[in-house]
Amino acid sequence: MPGLQEGRVEESLAFLQKTSSKNGQSVFDHFVDVVQQILEERPNQAVDLLETSYLVKRSKGRSDSGYEIEPAQPFPVEDAKQGLKNLLGKPEVKLDAETGEPLEDAAVNEYECEDIMGNAALFSLVGAGLGESEVYRIALAARRLGEDAQHGVASLRFFGKFFGRAADYFVFEATLREPPATIGEAAEKDGIPVEQGTGPNAASYFVCTELASGPFTRLPDVRPGQIKVARRLKRFLTGCLDSEVSAYPVFPGKEAEYLRAQIARIAATTLVCPAGAFQASEEGALEKVEGFAAPPASELASIESWAHRSAHLKKQGRTVVWRKEPEEGAEEIPPTPEEAEEGPGALATLDKDASVEGGPAWGILRSSINPAVKHQVAGVRSNLWPGAYAVARGGVFASLYIGWGVKHAPFVPMPPPVPAEEYAQELLESVELPPKPQPPPVEEAEAGDGEDAE
Repeated sequence: MPGLQEGRVEESLAFLQKTSSKNGQSVFDHFVDVVQQILEERPNQAVDLLETSYLVKRSKGRSDSGYEIEPAQPFPVEDAKQGLKNLLGKPEVKLDAETGEPLEDAAVNEYECEDIMGNAALFSLVGAGLGESEVYRIALAARRLGEDAQHGVASLRFFGKFFGRAADYFVFEATLREPPATIGEAAEKDGIPVEQGTGPNAASYFVCTELASGPFTRLPDVRPGQIKVARRLKRFLTGCLDSEVSAYPVFPGKEAEYLRAQIARIAATTLVCPAGAFQASEEGALEKVEGFAAPPASELASIESWAHRSAHLKKQGRTVVWRKEPEEGAEEIPPTPEEAEEGPGALATLDKDASVEGGPAWGILRSSINPAVKHQVAGVRSNLWPGAYAVARGGVFASLYIGWGVKHAPFVPMPPPVPAEEYAQELLESVELPPKPQPPPVEEAEAGDGEDAE
């Protein structure tokens, strides 16, 4: 636009503010009226500026009856003028309150993110995932989260969507550049330490309820006791992280901690990949195999071709069983059933999972049953956690969860605790009267009770 080149902005604004109509109105004033009309009525086709401009000129001044037309709730004109100046003029430079110098824009955080839109296309081919418009908003929200330097995200992926009664949670799994603050080496009452940076706390999770502009909240690390209690509960989420978890047994935390415990359970069970995609390093961490290419869909149509990416979450609430070391000189205590539990480790294939309601733990998904179709997509669906899916094609694979955060298992409420005895000793029935109390000792006669004193 030649009229808005650098150095000619003031000249362009002056030209627009010149009076150019019979009623003394300028083009700038008319633009302000157009913007005000759009903000007041908010029409669906707001881009039709010519029609909107005509409506503004027609409704300006008097009506057909000759009476003045006053809007019921006029939008502030100054805001419209400022918006128009921001559109046509240079952006306002923010100054430091102390030095008066212009503030530098915050540096954009560099991070890695999965192809959210590409993975959504793979999920749609097997009949899973979310709508295209919602996935696009999720991708924009992930970009906003990753570029924010305050969060310090190193890698990011979309974990899934949890339905709630009042609002839904959009969960993003991330690894941070700097490890988060620890929550204590032995924070549980029974002395079971929390796994820091490994197991259920290997990744950090951010949630938001509004993709467009809602704030991101980092969920706290999960504790073993929270996982143990969450397994005894079966309830829907409310959509408010600060709400109380009204249930029995009493959950040690609010909904933010409960949601985090459910995420840990779902991730440990449903985060899968094609077998052979990862390998264990010397330190025990999983590393992606370079140049891995998933087998064709015909071979991935079996649960033996899929493997878990994390170790089994034990009943103790940890992926690695913890045992208290005996004191020096004391005899070794035999392990409890929780301490003696053994489960499949990382990279275990899905055929080793326990059955669900007498059936398989996983179902097979394919984009087409016609073997002649090329570039097919294969996937698996969890029967234990409805809403958990995984797909793969070529060297690309992804996992996703969309559901209520409720496990497909019979719910057996925990019985209430045994009532405490009212007395420590047994009550004995008796018809005997209690012993008669002894009378108080006879006191000496007070002065004045005997003979009169002289």
